[in-house]
Amino acid sequence: MTSRIRSREIDTARDARDGDRWEPHVHDEHELLWASTDRITVITPEAVHLVPPGASVWIPAGVVHEVHVPPGNRMHCTWFAAARPPGGLTRTAVLVTPPLLAHVLNHVMTTSLAADERDRAESFALDVLAHSPEVAVDIPQPTTAWLTHVVAALVADPSDKRSIRQWAAECNVGLRTFSRHFQAETGMSFSRWRAELRHRTAMQLLASGAGVRGVAHAVGFDSVSSFTTAFRKQTGTTPAAFARHTELPTPVVMAD
Repeated sequence: MTSRIRSREIDTARDARDGDRWEPHVHDEHELLWASTDRITVITPEAVHLVPPGASVWIPAGVVHEVHVPPGNRMHCTWFAAARPPGGLTRTAVLVTPPLLAHVLNHVMTTSLAADERDRAESFALDVLAHSPEVAVDIPQPTTAWLTHVVAALVADPSDKRSIRQWAAECNVGLRTFSRHFQAETGMSFSRWRAELRHRTAMQLLASGAGVRGVAHAVGFDSVSSFTTAFRKQTGTTPAAFARHTELPTPVVMAD
């Protein structure tokens, strides 16, 4: 269910979804997306953007994007007039999103605001966004249609164990053609890309409070020990230690 409040510069919606997916689409306004309780994933022509709790993704007007929301999550959307972008935000980016921003956007949604009050609140929200640091959680996105199909399937289910040979067959291309295109378009091999997707998804899930065993299964490992070995190789620490010591920003929660 979506509610949207019209203002002069900013529109905000609350979307309560359960395992939803938005097919590729585009907006005339800039868009800010974030989740209250879990991660979301946004796919653009340039990259796969993995958005953890406590972060948001800024999508400039005119950028085609696809959105994946896992079951039990709650996503929020805010649209900003294309004529008034926050300074410096000219491309899609995952941003650290302070709880203060949620309070400001709640304030903007108040229909009783006088025009000058709304203008001040909107200006402050834009300023907060312009100074929000980026979170490096993006993975390159291929451009060939049959490869973007593969990427979308793996983003939706990182535990998918189909081999590169099986994916090539599904795409009706040879193994060498598949490998060559994937390397050229993403800058990494298919195996490395999938390992990176699983690794970053695991970090998101662990930071969200998910248990190590459940995370291992969710990202395609048959055992906790094999997951722990792979995770330690990537990060230098175990999944349990990472979960204990990771400090993410407090998730942004919109008022009901």
